[in-house]
Amino acid sequence: MKGAKQLRDMIYSILENSNSVSGVTLKNSPNSSELLLDQANGKGRMTFHTLFPGLTLAFIFVNAPVWPESEANSELRPLLINYCISGRSELLLDDGSYIYLKENDFCISGQTAQKEYIFPTRQYQGIKIYFDLSLLLQSCGELMKSFSIDLMRLEENYCANHKTYINEADSELENIFQKLWRLSERPSAFHLQIYTLELIHRLLNMEIRPPKTCGFYTETQVELAKRTAKILSDDLRQHIPVRQIAERFSVSETSLKNYFRGVYGQNISTWLREIRMNEAARLLSATKRPIAEISEQVGYSNQGKFAAVFKKQYGLSPLEYRRLRNLEKN
Repeated sequence: MKGAKQLRDMIYSILENSNSVSGVTLKNSPNSSELLLDQANGKGRMTFHTLFPGLTLAFIFVNAPVWPESEANSELRPLLINYCISGRSELLLDDGSYIYLKENDFCISGQTAQKEYIFPTRQYQGIKIYFDLSLLLQSCGELMKSFSIDLMRLEENYCANHKTYINEADSELENIFQKLWRLSERPSAFHLQIYTLELIHRLLNMEIRPPKTCGFYTETQVELAKRTAKILSDDLRQHIPVRQIAERFSVSETSLKNYFRGVYGQNISTWLREIRMNEAARLLSATKRPIAEISEQVGYSNQGKFAAVFKKQYGLSPLEYRRLRNLEKN
């Protein structure tokens, strides 16, 4: 069995290894530790709370496409529970497969993310719970018994046949995760402990549904989706048929669309429309280009159609949006 020092070393190592990554810094306080991401392409924060020896919970806030991971951390293998509050998360696991978490998905895994955490929509909020089962049983065995919690069954039930279990949370699980999330800005150690025990109890006593296989994708499938996104977004003035891209990759159009939805959580047309509107909003705010020119730049030869789509996205016409942003700058 691991001793207390070993668990402290594991959590300490996770934080210290992350602190050595460029753009990531560690900030310790009496009741928690924070990893802060500050890079040119975005920012993020992970706040860690140790609830019991062997059990640590982290709240995750990210506004960036990537959170780099220390190579040394990929060797550490705590049992993990991840839950997505909002956004989308991609994890490359140590067997070469990819999993994707969308809003209200959770996964239980003995596998570790490799290289980096990727956020295809550039935004993510979630909860992560780290378990050192041996130490937790050693330090809190009697407490777990009093709550009728058999910790070894957690790993056996969810990770025996599938190294990673992923599914959508049912209403009861969602309610518990949301109670935990409401403590993210004003944490209470007591309530974090109680709600986490409630979560474990629910996971052990609920009927386990078959895992959601559509959450898993191969490296090739992910690569095709990302190459498609690059082709479509490189020049927004162009309107490239998906069929043409699928033929180029020697896959069916349906398969390519399914891979894309798996990675980005949206169909291609919805994703591309948002990309076009986001770029239009940036140009309206950052430049003095005529609206007609911006319309063409993002792929709309018809300025009236562009204005209608933009207003549906932002609730303002392009001219109103530009005026509002100019006022905010002054």
